[in-house]
Amino acid sequence: LASAIKRAYNIKDFDSLIPGHGGFMDRMDCQFLMLLCTNVHYRTFVQAYDHLSQNDLLEIVRTMVPESREMFLAKVLEE
Repeated sequence: LASAIKRAYNIKDFDSLIPGHGGFMDRMDCQFLMLLCTNVHYRTFVQAYDHLSQNDLLEIVRTMVPESREMFLAKVLEE
């Protein structure tokens, strides 16, 4: 994105705004990329399990292989 903007305006770099940091637009590209990655991670791994009901959890435990289920139940019962 930064390269396209720099080419369109025939600017070598925006490094005078934040000296020593590789240019302002390069910094903003990094922030946009991190925003995208954080959003994808949240929607994939966090938000999907926000509203699990008791029945949902029981179904997950039922689908575990017997060894994993026993280990999980032992951990739950020891607390």
